[in-house]
Amino acid sequence: MNVTPVAGNNRRPLPELYVDRILATARTDGAVGNEKPFAVKGIGLVIGNASLTFFSDNRLSYLSSRLQNDKVNRLVQRISSVIASRLQHHASVATSGSMSNVRESQKDAIAIPDTAEADAHIKSVYFERIHPIYPFLDRKEFEAMVHAPYFADRLVQSKALYALYNAIVALGCQAGSGGKFEPGKGRAWQYMARALAAIPDLFTLPDSLDVLQAMTALTIYSLGISCIAIEHFILSEAARRAQNLGRANLRGKARVAYHRAFWLLYTIEKIINFHFGRNSIFVDNDIVIPIPPVPDGIMGELDWFLTTARYARLLSKAMTSLFSISGTENPKTYYLSVIDQCETELEEWRMSIPANFRPSEPYQTHTLQNALHRTAALAVHLLYNSFKLSLRRATLYLAANTSHVVSQARQAESTRSMMETSRSVLELTTFIDVEPVTPLWILAGIPIVSLFVLFDLVVTNPKHAETATNLALLDMGGGHFSRLEYASGGSLPGSLIGEFAHIAREYVNTVKREGMPNQNVDKQPPTVAKSPIGTSKSLSKPGPQSPRENSVNHVLDSSELESTQVPEDLFFDGDPSLPINNALFFPINDRFFEVDDEVPLGTDIMDLFNSTMPGIDPYYNPMISGDHQG
Repeated sequence: MNVTPVAGNNRRPLPELYVDRILATARTDGAVGNEKPFAVKGIGLVIGNASLTFFSDNRLSYLSSRLQNDKVNRLVQRISSVIASRLQHHASVATSGSMSNVRESQKDAIAIPDTAEADAHIKSVYFERIHPIYPFLDRKEFEAMVHAPYFADRLVQSKALYALYNAIVALGCQAGSGGKFEPGKGRAWQYMARALAAIPDLFTLPDSLDVLQAMTALTIYSLGISCIAIEHFILSEAARRAQNLGRANLRGKARVAYHRAFWLLYTIEKIINFHFGRNSIFVDNDIVIPIPPVPDGIMGELDWFLTTARYARLLSKAMTSLFSISGTENPKTYYLSVIDQCETELEEWRMSIPANFRPSEPYQTHTLQNALHRTAALAVHLLYNSFKLSLRRATLYLAANTSHVVSQARQAESTRSMMETSRSVLELTTFIDVEPVTPLWILAGIPIVSLFVLFDLVVTNPKHAETATNLALLDMGGGHFSRLEYASGGSLPGSLIGEFAHIAREYVNTVKREGMPNQNVDKQPPTVAKSPIGTSKSLSKPGPQSPRENSVNHVLDSSELESTQVPEDLFFDGDPSLPINNALFFPINDRFFEVDDEVPLGTDIMDLFNSTMPGIDPYYNPMISGDHQG
């Protein structure tokens, strides 16, 4: 077969990626050097080159300069000390509930839990509180199986079934009163440790529905704060199994069960990896698996299973089109159009949700029938606000790195929306169940990012008209993390997060009391060569502005954007004495927020919630093995 090239047509049907440029120019004069391709930052918890919860030396220098003290520096040092002590591996930590001790005794490893106790955890708790949120099992089939005459023999013969059963009992026990925030503690962990002990055996087994369901149950348990050290490891293996099993010729009920597990894992994996800045394992282009009807996942008028799967797909689109390394020819306006489409589809997703569950509507618990409905509604609200916050920050990042792409009015709206969205999240923290069974991204991930966004806004805009409200919500967010410390018996030092709110309030009070003159170079710490905020051109002056000169994304309230209303000698350098109380500034692209991609030195506040896992080899825990990237 002869293929005739199309003459005069230079258009290439396949997109050219940055990796193509690396390979094409390798070992040539035009080889790619240290230059970095453009990519919109702002995915989930991640901003710039590191997590928004990451405090590098540069960021600490900025805050010290801004606050004119080193209170944040000292607080982060305390947090670093706490993190270091929590992540130290001590042999004495391996308690009787650890996985290693379970594996040491073959008799214990295959012991069948007390039937009455296990049935209570499964029937009264798991299928009432956990299953509607994660409906991957057929309840009737599972209960019939565990009550069959020879079920104990099947557990001994099947490692996959053994892991599934113990993980389900562990989930029910954890959702009841047997869960703890620390790994290795609590009755639920005793069941979970037995399930974890089967993982090496599961690795040796071929792909099957039993193995997939076991990994799905383990994944659900790992979403809690006690399993943060191994969550990514378990989730990745489960996602790999889900994709591989698509090639199997499953029939009847097994096929439906596979579809349930697949879409549940797809949803979990997309949401978790988006919020923690990780690449997805699922390849969307290869998915042809229909999403099945799941009556157990319907709550009132809300089809929870389908709604969350659609949300996961939205995140996946953003990951591949917006928050990834660009093609070599994509103009910056392309990213703005992608943001527009994501915002449109997010709004369509919101409007598809029944009114009493719908985000951006008041979260009114009295309109929801029961605790399960309230849990689902809260999750939907947090998911919506989280993605909205990511898109707003992406808009500001694009504005700070380009010229004449994002209008000043759009920047103003995005900054104000970012403030309001962060406030909405902190308002919702009072409704979060501070329990071991609550997923980490609900319990800590989304709230802590919103708290730090609002913290930066307050510190940069101490005289803004909304500062008093913002401070009150920072206190509310700090109270949430103090509740976490109380509920964990002090094992999770969440009250340290609340101290950021105290620092912000003290700074605002100082500004009000002393007036705080302009922060010039003479008043900067010796390590700061110039104002970390920088000084931009007056907004009333025409002409292009270098995006790298604009070290802070400075915007005005949309009601004050007319250039004639802005004095020509007014410079937007983040000074708290500015006469315009509605101006909002956010240091979205400041060099003091950048870190080296290869050497991320600093402290990640999210590590406060991590723990050494008893009985788990460091291979399972990147935090211990030294592979942690901040």
